[in-house]
Amino acid sequence: MRLVLNGESPSDRERKRFVRALSDPRRLRSSGGYLFKSGLVGDTVHISIVPAIAEGERLHHYDIAVPDEQPIIGTVSANGEFSLLFKAGQESMDETDRSAWRRRFRGFARILIESGYQGTGTLDWITRQIIRESGIIEPIPQTLIELSEGGPDDH
Repeated sequence: MRLVLNGESPSDRERKRFVRALSDPRRLRSSGGYLFKSGLVGDTVHISIVPAIAEGERLHHYDIAVPDEQPIIGTVSANGEFSLLFKAGQESMDETDRSAWRRRFRGFARILIESGYQGTGTLDWITRQIIRESGIIEPIPQTLIELSEGGPDDH
């Protein structure tokens, strides 16, 4: 999979710096965590990310864009916990919809793991509950590493 970060293809150095920022407890605390959207277009994972707080002001998800019309909307908290949310009518999801969301979620996790993510990558309870209720992934992952694992239909 390819990564597009904030609208550009990052160099290896930029990619590692990005992943290090998500793994480093001091950086997470100083930024107040991060807000992001992530989408999957073909085999390219698009991540647009901003610090939760910049210049003393709280930033918002509506300021963030990716080219996927149905992105994952997420946060990395100041303690490194991930929240991955999506807008979908769970009662109207069929297996094609669940497969598309599974690919988005796993693509996001895989690109971070393959880029050297070193944090614990714990998924918050809201993320685990949404995954459970939507039926997109079983068993319910607890971490990014578990989320990144999957069968051949998910690649």
